[in-house]
Amino acid sequence: MPDRPAADSPDSPAPGQNASSKRRTLLNRSASTAFLIGLVAVALWFSEVWIFLVLFTILSFGGLIEYFRLFPHPGFRRFRWLAFLGAGGYLALLYSPLWGFRGDWLGQIDGIFLALLTILMVLTRLRAPLEGYRSFDEIAATLFGFAYCVLLFSFVPKILLLPALGSDSVVYLVYLVAVTKLTDMGAYLVGSAIGKDKLVPQISPGKTWQGFWGALFFAVVGSYVFYFVAGDRIPIITAVHAGVLGLLIALVAVLGDLAESIIKRSLAVKDSGHVMPGIGGFLDLIDSVIFTAPVFYFYLLLFN
Repeated sequence: MPDRPAADSPDSPAPGQNASSKRRTLLNRSASTAFLIGLVAVALWFSEVWIFLVLFTILSFGGLIEYFRLFPHPGFRRFRWLAFLGAGGYLALLYSPLWGFRGDWLGQIDGIFLALLTILMVLTRLRAPLEGYRSFDEIAATLFGFAYCVLLFSFVPKILLLPALGSDSVVYLVYLVAVTKLTDMGAYLVGSAIGKDKLVPQISPGKTWQGFWGALFFAVVGSYVFYFVAGDRIPIITAVHAGVLGLLIALVAVLGDLAESIIKRSLAVKDSGHVMPGIGGFLDLIDSVIFTAPVFYFYLLLFN
């Protein structure tokens, strides 16, 4: 596999990007963001859990498809159909409480599906000659993709289906997505305007400390705005929690963004996809939420 580093992700302007290119990227990104906000607003207006579950399923499978496309060697896509089938079965069981199907073992489905996927991959691998480290890497890469695009991201529907939140679970999810995306927006806008000190140049050359502080500021401000607008519908999030969660979500969102940068640069890939102009593919769209959703879920369990 190639070992040269790939260019930075589209959510951070490249070091030598000229003014017109920056302006075009900003306009594309703004248009895509406006479309996404409109989509979430429509879903929130209807406040139907199933609408958000459909959106989540599309994003999860889209991310998994893009993930396997990142690997240039076909061997690393050897088990992708097992991963897709596993994702379908996992989500079907995860959503089953909506149809009245319940069981104590549903709380263990994460481990169950990881075990089944591992067993099936080893069984499938018996049919072909071993290729040294690559044989192990293929299995490890598939397990990581399933955990990254399905298990970690599945905390989004887990928030929606959390019994303690009741019918307001949709509002909590919108809060999470809003604060997470404001983190991305703050990092991009401030980093584009005044960014000069590199944050982690060996991983993402376009990200700066100025953008990092901008991300924290936007997230905290957005968290408090949401708290004042919808405070009666999110009683778990008090004024103190709004500040703490704003900072916590921002920190984890930045880490999630860097996690995707690690994947793409390790595989010498510039872009994971081109679904949303100015933003990128499915992975670029959900990378930060993949990390913030589990943290927010545990936070809700802890303080409920």
